[in-house]
Amino acid sequence: MIGILLRLLRGGRARTMDPLQVSMTGVRMGERFLQIGCHDRALLSGLAAKVGLSGGAAVASTDALSDKRAAAVGAKVGALIDVRQIEGSALPFDSDQFDMIVVDDTNGSFAALAESARVAYLREAIRIVRRGGRIEVVEGLGGGGMFRGAVARPQGYDMLRDLSAAGFKPSRLLAEKDGFRFLEGLRPNS
Repeated sequence: MIGILLRLLRGGRARTMDPLQVSMTGVRMGERFLQIGCHDRALLSGLAAKVGLSGGAAVASTDALSDKRAAAVGAKVGALIDVRQIEGSALPFDSDQFDMIVVDDTNGSFAALAESARVAYLREAIRIVRRGGRIEVVEGLGGGGMFRGAVARPQGYDMLRDLSAAGFKPSRLLAEKDGFRFLEGLRPNS
């Protein structure tokens, strides 16, 4: 009875929960974030909606399909998302521009890059995130449903090692849950 009354007071709408991969990032209204890669539409959609009009959303895409996917997400949620394609190993953004960087590795494409290429992108990420800013890598592990297959990672792959090699310290595994792994690194203040 109380639940029905609360829903009526809120205009008949129940509050929707953020998907796990969005809430684990900790992104907040007003922040400026960059997402590297665009494979999980729910992730980008939730992050862009979270930062709102007072924040900023950007995507560094690796291909034309990711460009289209990011633009479609922005149109669907009514958010302005600055989509730029990566050329070479440089991320096309200014230094100290973002509060947070999210690497969308839900399909394993970031892990599939050569270690030197991953670390080069992560070094670029540390350049464009502000001092004290953070990076979160969202990895898909598979499972969590009948249509989600396992996501392979190359032998010797170690994202925590890669984050540390790029200068994110400390780096840590936040959680493994519901077919996702969440890793975080901080850019030192000095």
